[in-house]
Amino acid sequence: MKSQNNLNDKIRLTTIKIQEEHPELIEYINEMPSTFFYKHRKKVNNKALKGYLDSLNIILKKYSENTKIQHNENK
Repeated sequence: MKSQNNLNDKIRLTTIKIQEEHPELIEYINEMPSTFFYKHRKKVNNKALKGYLDSLNIILKKYSENTKIQHNENK
C-alpha cells in the first residue's frame, strides 16, 4: 500500500505541475484515466498507476521539448 500511496502522490504532483505550467494540456490528461484504466480492466494496482504516471511524464516531457524547440526557432 505504501508504494501505491507514493505513486498516487507522484501522480498528484505531476498533474499539479501540468496544470500550473501547461494548462493547455489539461484536456488531454482529463481523457487519459478512463482510457488508460480501461486497458487494465479497471484494476487500480501499482502497475496501472505506474503506467499512468509514466504516461503523464511522457506527455509533459514531449510537450516541454516541443515548446523549447519552437521557442528556439522563433528567436
